[in-house]
Amino acid sequence: MQGNVTVRYMLNPKYQRYADRINNLISEGQSVALLEQPSEIGPYIQDRVQLEAWLTKVHNIIESTFGVGRPQHQKLVELTQREISHSYQVNSIVGLLIGALDDLENGFLIGQEFIIAAEVFDAVLEQAKHLNQAGYKDPAAVLARVVLEDSLKRLAREESLDDSLNAARINDELRKTGKYAQPQWRLVQSWLDIGNAAAHGRFDEYSREDVERLINDVERFIAAYFSSP
Repeated sequence: MQGNVTVRYMLNPKYQRYADRINNLISEGQSVALLEQPSEIGPYIQDRVQLEAWLTKVHNIIESTFGVGRPQHQKLVELTQREISHSYQVNSIVGLLIGALDDLENGFLIGQEFIIAAEVFDAVLEQAKHLNQAGYKDPAAVLARVVLEDSLKRLAREESLDDSLNAARINDELRKTGKYAQPQWRLVQSWLDIGNAAAHGRFDEYSREDVERLINDVERFIAAYFSSP
């Protein structure tokens, strides 16, 4: 019987820097915990400078990586409500960092970003719908193109692909990696064709009905690939 296999995401360089920083702070926290010394009033960490410097860096990385108000940040605030002066308190924060690192390396942040992105994309596509219904098919097509290109770049980052490539190249690479199959690739390319025509002023190459289908299709694409992390 095979054991469980832990699958970790290939982090893009930005998230890898966060992961490296958290890993360093885990090691630093373990060293800080060893600074606890006996005294007449009981053992406590007497090197306040090193302790406070470490706590400041921990707050910075948790806020930068996960954001204020997220579960990791809320837990850190809870752990630091009282003055930190003992090794067991430091070790509790080290435990939080270990959990945060695991979340990051296993794609929690990527999934979270996809959910947020889907909400933003939905709002932009609603605006595109209203514009198209009001007779402004060209700006509606441009908005749909922006959403599609942004979503392709996010999918590229998830697959550790170069997101600086143009949208058509990214679509090719996503097909090659197996993110989606040939039929989906063809659909995406047809959507990009309409968006590119709108962006380059070739407004007679598509109709209002084409734009309506484009918006609806991109909406379904977002629902399929972004709503469920």
